[in-house]
Amino acid sequence: MNKVAEILGVAEIRVYEVATFYSMFNRSKVGRYHVMICGTTPCMLRGARDIEDALAKHLGIKKFETTKDGMFTLGEMECMGSCVNAPMFVVADYSNGTKGYSYNYYEDLTPESAVEIVEKLKKGEKPKVGSQTRDKAEPAGGQTTLLTEPMGPMCRDLEELKHKLAEEAKAAAEAAAAAAAAAKK
Repeated sequence: MNKVAEILGVAEIRVYEVATFYSMFNRSKVGRYHVMICGTTPCMLRGARDIEDALAKHLGIKKFETTKDGMFTLGEMECMGSCVNAPMFVVADYSNGTKGYSYNYYEDLTPESAVEIVEKLKKGEKPKVGSQTRDKAEPAGGQTTLLTEPMGPMCRDLEELKHKLAEEAKAAAEAAAAAAAAAKK
């Protein structure tokens, strides 16, 4: 990173600040699957630390370590923006190299479902992305608003509006033509 700072002509600390702040920059080699657990408050309140503990135990590594076979790295990422489906993690999947790279989010996790996802990845399978228990983003207890068809204002009938505007334009054109004809006389 010091060489990067030299090339860019900036202080070394500036490069280190960027490299340590953004989770897509890794200062050491990561595994084929980089599993990053959300570390922000909503995910922690809903069990992110239990997921981290289950994965660390299952994989035999600690956070920010890589398995001996180089398959998994366990990490942390700040807010993934899906707090309603907390807890969650993202997997940076390098199994197809950098050109086939993918980034998949897994939400509504339990320690058991997190381990199942890792096991599927280990077998070369593609686990279901998104929520593991719901089909949309909604509170844990289910949808509580917009349970019925919303009351108006309803959208205008665009065909009727188009017809009305055409009639008004035609009437205006006829009036202008009549005024022009009267002015000539």
